[in-house]
Amino acid sequence: MPEKNKTINKHLIEEKFNSITHSIGAGMSIAGLIFLIVLTRMNSGGVLRYVSFSLYGAFQIMLYLSSSLTHLFTDYPKIHAPLRVVDQASVYLLIAGTYTPISLIALPDPWGWWVFGIIWGIAFAGILMKTVFLRGRNIASDLLYLPMGWLIIVAFKPLREVSPPGFIMWTILGGGLYTGGIVFYLWKKLPFSHVLWHLFVLAGGISFFLGFAFYLT
Repeated sequence: MPEKNKTINKHLIEEKFNSITHSIGAGMSIAGLIFLIVLTRMNSGGVLRYVSFSLYGAFQIMLYLSSSLTHLFTDYPKIHAPLRVVDQASVYLLIAGTYTPISLIALPDPWGWWVFGIIWGIAFAGILMKTVFLRGRNIASDLLYLPMGWLIIVAFKPLREVSPPGFIMWTILGGGLYTGGIVFYLWKKLPFSHVLWHLFVLAGGISFFLGFAFYLT
C-alpha cells in the first residue's frame, strides 16, 4: 500500500476513535445530568441547584456531541467547518458551565457571584473571538482556556473554608486532568494523541461530576 494511502487510513481510524470517545462522553453526560436533577429533587434542592446543574449538563452534552460530530465528518468540509467552530466555542461554554455549580452553590457570597460573572464574561468574549473577530482556531482565543480553567485559584481560600475536603479533591483532580491532557492535545506527532486528549477530557469531566454528585446535590 502506498505511503500516502497508509497515512489517510491511519487518519480515518484515529478520527473514528476520536468520534467514538466523545460519543460515549455525550451519552454519559445525558445520564449524568438526569442523575444530578433526580438527586437534587430527592434532596429538595433550590432553584439555583436546578439551574446550575442544567447549564453544566447541557453545555457538557453540547461539547461532547459537537466534538464527536466534528470528527465524524472530518472528510466533509462543508459540514466539518461549521461544526468545528461550534466545537471550539463549546469549550468556553463547558468551562463556564462547570464553574456555574461551583460559583452558585459551593462558593459563599459575594465570591460566588463574582466568579460567576467573570467566568461567563470571559466565555462570551472567547466565543466572539472564535466566531466573529478571529474566526476558527487561533492562539489568542485558545490561550483563554487555561486561565479560565484555573480562575478558581482567586477564590480558593473561601472555597476551601466552606467545602468538604472530598469536594476540593475532585475539583483539583478534574482541573489537573484537563490541564494534563493538553500535553497530548499539542503532541501532534504521537499516534492517537488526540484520542488520549479525549480520554483525559472524559476523566476530568467524570471527576467534576463526582464532586457535584457527592457534595453539591
